[in-house]
This record gives sequence, C-alpha cells and structure tokens, in this order.
Amino acid sequence: MPFCISALIVTLITLACTLVGAQSLPELTPRQLAVHQLVNASRILAYQGIADDSLGHISVRDPLAPDTSYLVTGGSSSAAHVTPADIAIVRINDSVITSAALSDYGPPLRPAEIFIHSSIYQRFPNTTVSSVAFYRSEQLLPWSLYNTNTSSLTSSSATAADLTAFFAATSGTAFMGPHPAPVFDVFDAEPSTTSVAVDNTVKGFGLAQKFGPANASVQTINQTDGFRPLVLMRNDGATVVGTTVPETVYRFVQAAKSARVQYHASSLASVSGSVPQFLPDQATKTTDQYLPSWLLWMSQIEPSINADSTRSPELWKGDGTTSPASAHSGGQAIQLPFKSSASMLPVCAALILAAML
Repeated sequence: MPFCISALIVTLITLACTLVGAQSLPELTPRQLAVHQLVNASRILAYQGIADDSLGHISVRDPLAPDTSYLVTGGSSSAAHVTPADIAIVRINDSVITSAALSDYGPPLRPAEIFIHSSIYQRFPNTTVSSVAFYRSEQLLPWSLYNTNTSSLTSSSATAADLTAFFAATSGTAFMGPHPAPVFDVFDAEPSTTSVAVDNTVKGFGLAQKFGPANASVQTINQTDGFRPLVLMRNDGATVVGTTVPETVYRFVQAAKSARVQYHASSLASVSGSVPQFLPDQATKTTDQYLPSWLLWMSQIEPSINADSTRSPELWKGDGTTSPASAHSGGQAIQLPFKSSASMLPVCAALILAAML
C-alpha cells in the first residue's frame, strides 16, 4: 500500500477516534455518577428477577461525605422504574432524609426499612461496606425460614440435616466464605413486634450484628466469628453488602442463582442420601469479577432507560449541584461514557471504509 494512502488511513482513524472521544465524554459529578449507578442497579435487579413488585432498595455511601451520609433508592417507584428523582440523601446517624441527591428534585419518600442501611454503615468502615441492598428475593426467602445460626458449621462439615442452611454452591457465591449465611430473626431483636420489617433502630442494630463484629474486615470471611456479606432475614428477604454498587448487585444475582442450584442439589440428595459438595474454604474469595456481568446487564436495561428518559425527561435532568456545606474538591466533574458515542460508530466505520477503497 502506498505511503500516502497509509498516512490517509491513519489520519482518518485518528479523526474518527477523536470524534468518538468528543461525543463520549460528558461531565458528571461524583454524586451524579452515584445516582446513575443506583438507578441502573435497581433496574438490573428488577430485570434479573431479584426485585419485582415487592419493596426493596439499594444504597451507596455519599461520595461527598462517605462517613456521614449515603444515597438510597427511595420514592414510590417500583425497582424497575426508579429514576434519578427517586434517589435520596440520608444521614447515617439518624436515618433522616436531608434532601434529594440531585438539586432539581424534592426529597423522595423514605423507605420504611431505611434502618437496614444506616445500621450497617454505622457498624462497618467504608473499606468493608460501601453499598447495601435489601430485597425480598423469592429465590432466597425459603432459606430465611430456617434458624441455621450455627457459627461452627462449614461447607465441608455439612450433613444432610444441615441442608436448610444456605451455603455457597457456585463460584459466583465464593464471596460468602465457607460458612452458611446467617439468619436474622426480627422476633429475637424485638419479641413484641408485629411486623417483620426492619422499621426501627433496634431491629436495624440487631440485623447489623449478623454481618459480623463491628469494624470487621472482608478478609475475615473464613473465620468462625468473621465478616458475613449476606444475611437472610426471616420472612422478609435478604440483605447483601459490597464495596461498590456493581459488586453488591453481582452478589445478589449470584446468590439467587446459587439458591436455585442448592435447591435442586438438595432434591437430588434426598434421593441419593448424599450431601452436595459446597465450595470449600480454599475456594472462597473476598473480591468479585463483576465487570463483565455489569456491562451485560447495563446493555439489557438500556432500552427501558432510554424510553423512560424520553417519556419523562423532567425525572432525569438533575444537575448534581451540592450545598456549600457538602461541596469540596471531590465534587469536581469527571468524564464518563455517554450514549451518544454509539451514534458516532457508523461515522468511524464509514471513514475507515472510505480510506480503504
């Protein structure tokens, strides 16, 4: 190929990439990023069958004040229809909603079980827990109906009598460690209660204790008295924690899949008389390879987000402005991919093809 043609191709490719870059880099503040992650997370969990028409919510520490507040999906929207207008800022110490996360909206309704999030954030540092999700997942609810709080029980020592406990049955649930998921019984925390909802600080504190000792590290999941990233809640659902929103979503989805696997494995065990081989100690992990799954799930919910933002643009226009008290250098705008970059791909392809002809 003549040098001039090669040079032309390189020039056109560079121009195409520059156009894509220019189109794909809008400015988002850290708080806007957190808001959009929560919106995406809620819709992904609905798409995956974790959150349907039942109540549930996911949160993340406020990037502008991670030690004192967090962002949570509130409002009255179902999980599949959460928008930026539904995201609230909540104080960790008293569970009070201070405002909407983005400045263009009024304060969303506070979830009744907001104490789940506040109590867990109070108990653990942000290096252990930076995101919390509670949903009434029907895949996990059956395992919450059995009291299996035996701290010495492990996957390798389980017998047929222990199959009502929820163990890590797949590689996707390696984050659980070798111990079964603890079960929080709200009637132990508050014997006189008439509701299974974690709707006050007493119940919230009792639930938070099930995740392990205060200030426990994620590195202690193999220990008898170590950290537990997933806690089942009697008659109510499950709460899962992680260090990022995508990680928490990944863990919830993988836990639901593992629950189905364990159910079928236990059915086979009742016929054969043997015990399923759950993940052993050496196969546990403290981090998850969630990025490929997250990107796939994002592509699955993109049509619904585009449709909703077109139908109700006023619910998606929040500008992420923060109050003077909370604004600092961490509130600077950052660059993130934008959907308009996809429209530039045909332009790039046409330019490259033209250069090759």
